[in-house]
Amino acid sequence: TEWNSLGYTVRDRDAFRFVVEDVAVDPSLTSAVGTVCVADGSRLVLPNAAPDGGDVVIDDEYTSGRAEWDVRLDADGVWRVYSSTSIGASATEDVCGAG
Repeated sequence: TEWNSLGYTVRDRDAFRFVVEDVAVDPSLTSAVGTVCVADGSRLVLPNAAPDGGDVVIDDEYTSGRAEWDVRLDADGVWRVYSSTSIGASATEDVCGAG
């Protein structure tokens, strides 16, 4: 929300992907823990803010890595991530595999 209010946008969204590697669903069927690998080659930019009218790049660093997501089924029937904890170090190359 903050980035949107500042006018930032994301370019190269197709270079962002995540691979769900494992999911353990709680017997209650209302919560789960998943291992997710994220590979992010997208760019965060401020559109048309450069003197020549081009984008100002805020972040174009490629990163990938794994995280454990705590997800819960809310009353409205939508699964949402409640927390995310990194597993291991981030990398500057794709460690996620084909998915």
